Formats: sequence, C-alpha cells, structure tokens
Amino acid sequence: METERLPSLVDWVLAPEWVTPEEAAFLMGRGYDLAAIHDLVSIGAFDLRDAPGGGYLIERASLREYQEALLIALSE
Repeated sequence: METERLPSLVDWVLAPEWVTPEEAAFLMGRGYDLAAIHDLVSIGAFDLRDAPGGGYLIERASLREYQEALLIALSE
C-alpha cells in the first residue's frame, strides 16, 4: 500500500507562483482533494487567473493565506 506523500517546505518553495488545481490539492495536504479545491474556489477562497490552455490557475500565496486564516479560526 503506497502512502500519500505530504508536501514539504521545499515543495512550497519550488511550486510556481500560479498552480493548477491538482498542484493546489497536493500543496494543501491530506484532506484536500480536487473536489475540495473546486469547492473552495467556488466560494472565493483563493485568487485565480485564467490558464493559457483553458481553466484556471490558483495563486500559491492565496493557498497559504487560506491555511493561515483557517488555523486562526480553528484556534479561537
């Protein structure tokens, strides 16, 4: 049974400024699959831009901002 690898700080640093939804799901870690990313996109949780081939890209910095806001909300 293969274990899903968690993203490391190196993964975050080396990720492009704008990531695909699949890359975003990996960077967000366990509990975030493609469907979860799409749900978060639909409520405006991330900054987006159009992808060259269609679809959209997610700003990596907005992923971190979402994580930080979630940690603050859960710690209160």
